[in-house]
Amino acid sequence: MSYIEIIPEPNATGPLAELYKRYSNPDGAVDNVLRVHSLNPESLQAHCALYVQSCHRPSPVSRAEREMVGVTVSRLNGCTYCQTHHAAGLKKLLPPGRKHVADELFNGDEASLTARERAMCAYGTKLTMSPDAITKSDIDSLHSAGLTDREVLDVAQVIAYFAYANRIVLGLGAALEDKPDALGHTPAESN
Repeated sequence: MSYIEIIPEPNATGPLAELYKRYSNPDGAVDNVLRVHSLNPESLQAHCALYVQSCHRPSPVSRAEREMVGVTVSRLNGCTYCQTHHAAGLKKLLPPGRKHVADELFNGDEASLTARERAMCAYGTKLTMSPDAITKSDIDSLHSAGLTDREVLDVAQVIAYFAYANRIVLGLGAALEDKPDALGHTPAESN
């Protein structure tokens, strides 16, 4: 399940039990990406705060667009865990006629993306693969695709969050849950 000890839900007490309850899925299970923080509840709280802020709080960048960026960044980082979870979340957010985009993006196919979505994913690719190569021209490209400075900031935050989360998952060996219905849930506090 992971390379380090994890405190299971039934054994959690105090602040950890409260956080597990707060961030659990509808079935009461806690995703492994969160459970790897169980030895340090403050770390779990900080991870969740960053996740909710970057991916779920109100933003002029839609939740679906943020999931697209997350799937792209996770694929590039080789994080199958986050790539799988967020492709499932993306599929839930897309209208029926575009659900195929989640599967295509999971496989690196951006052909069905709008110009705006493609620009955000291109920025995510460059910031993930060559962060030191980002220049004002990359931001100008986002502006040309119709993004405001606030939207650029929010997209950068999503990319940075996934850089962090992917390294937590990969560095600590968080295993993908074996229940498909456990994928792509939304934290209750972000609704």
